[in-house]
Amino acid sequence: MSSSSTIAKRLEGKTIVITGASSGIGKSIAKEFARTSPGNLKLILTARRINNLREVAAEIHQEAGDGVKVLPVQLDVSKPEEIEQFVPSLPDEFKDVDILVNNACVFIIHDHLHVCLAYAN
Repeated sequence: MSSSSTIAKRLEGKTIVITGASSGIGKSIAKEFARTSPGNLKLILTARRINNLREVAAEIHQEAGDGVKVLPVQLDVSKPEEIEQFVPSLPDEFKDVDILVNNACVFIIHDHLHVCLAYAN
């Protein structure tokens, strides 16, 4: 059995969340999962730009067909309230998440002097 068919078998029936999936690496990861396991796979694509997510979902559907269910969800990972409501707001068939690809990031900029003084005290 080839390694790609082994991976496809392991992904069968899984639900995968990919943050930052509207472009770049996140989009590529989503498409690669769909190519690798084009049967009985659920992808939850998240990002701030819902229109871009819908385009990615359409591209995946065109490439992989009906074997991959794609749910685009607008999500800003910098907002804790959105994170807290994310899983409870998913349709039941998508709530049992097996894999998280945490591709989105949040930049936190601190005043270095302030941070250093806080740790010094």
